[in-house]
Amino acid sequence: MYKPSVLISFLPILSSALALPLDARDAPVFNITSLSATFPYHGVYGVDSVNSFVDVALSYPDASSASKPILTTTCRVNWPAGTNPGPTAWTPCANAALQFRLPADGWNSTTNFRAEFWEELTPNGAGLDATHYLTSDPGNPSDPNAYMFCIQMGKFNPLTCSLTGPMGESARTVVMSATEESARPN
Repeated sequence: MYKPSVLISFLPILSSALALPLDARDAPVFNITSLSATFPYHGVYGVDSVNSFVDVALSYPDASSASKPILTTTCRVNWPAGTNPGPTAWTPCANAALQFRLPADGWNSTTNFRAEFWEELTPNGAGLDATHYLTSDPGNPSDPNAYMFCIQMGKFNPLTCSLTGPMGESARTVVMSATEESARPN
């Protein structure tokens, strides 16, 4: 029938096929679908005292459901006028199953910060963590990490940022792979 040399040549392929996991799972993905932010703009024609905020819309998988439907929510942090925007503690999103923060170890400036999201999965505190640096780099339009478009329009106006570019002409989505963690990061 077959010679032993032919069967032996298939053994490495067969052992690789058997080594694959039986229940392969894709990493959950969180998507920032929109972002709007307002920050003080220091300078001659800027405004130093403004009610600042970062507001993001997010889609993410419902990890508590077997069918994994996609949920959406919004997350927002605010700073009152006269306060310099900066890192934030964990804050519940509109859907309280998800939390959001701008961590200190990722905050460089109002146009360069890290956003982090947490979805708790189990009563013992395990969950999904997703994070991404959000930057604006007007001097380098080909920077793949420059997701935000920030502009100060006219005299005495704050700096406004979005994911859509000027006049909403280039819609972007920030895709983040989530990792399973045993506890929420501090």
